[in-house]
Amino acid sequence: MTVKHTVQLKNITLGDGFPKICVPVLGGTEGEILEQARVAAGAEPDLVEWRADFYGGITDYGKAAGVLSALSEILGQIPILFTFRTGREGGNREISPEEYRELNLWAASRAETDLVDVEGRWPELQADRLTEAVHRMGKPVVASSHFFDRTPGRPELVSVFEELRDTGAEILKVAVMPESREDVLELLSVTLEMDRRLPNPLISMSMGSLGGISRASGRLTGSALTFGAAGNVSAPGQLPVAELRRMLELL
Repeated sequence: MTVKHTVQLKNITLGDGFPKICVPVLGGTEGEILEQARVAAGAEPDLVEWRADFYGGITDYGKAAGVLSALSEILGQIPILFTFRTGREGGNREISPEEYRELNLWAASRAETDLVDVEGRWPELQADRLTEAVHRMGKPVVASSHFFDRTPGRPELVSVFEELRDTGAEILKVAVMPESREDVLELLSVTLEMDRRLPNPLISMSMGSLGGISRASGRLTGSALTFGAAGNVSAPGQLPVAELRRMLELL
């Protein structure tokens, strides 16, 4: 049987015990970001994801550093996942591979950042090299892949998880959009299979209302983290944190 790894993020151990809950912060201005952070902190999630692609000043590193510092002060011991989601994967804006690398390395260099999301299947990016560079700065990586228009078939889903593993990232994330109940069940089944085969903590979700069960079934499938809402959602189908926590406890 594969020995599973865990990732320590402040007081949180990802990959051990109950699936952890992450809340996204999506503000377009510093004021919006910090207000959303206060709401998120009040929901007491395990992690907070700063979706930096929504922030208009993210490429002004002086301003961005001030926002990140204030965000960390509000969140205290809640770890921060830094994510710039590109338009190619359902994010809020486009960015070149060079700009993306520079931005994520800047984020990894900041003490406030606990974890960095890297889009693991962007050929021009060379995600394995970016992941290695982030590691040199002492930060773990989530290698992610998103399908906002479909759910790949089983062989492709397995291949996606394996591609993400090959980047060298600690955590592997796959999100899909279902068109049928069978699509949801396929993702759950593949997640279970890959959890048994791979040592990495996995994150998987089937988006939209149809895929809602995937956000609360991590104890069954091996998905180590799920995304919940505290007033704002970063993907279709996210459930309020309190309801999600209750579901995780019941299932």
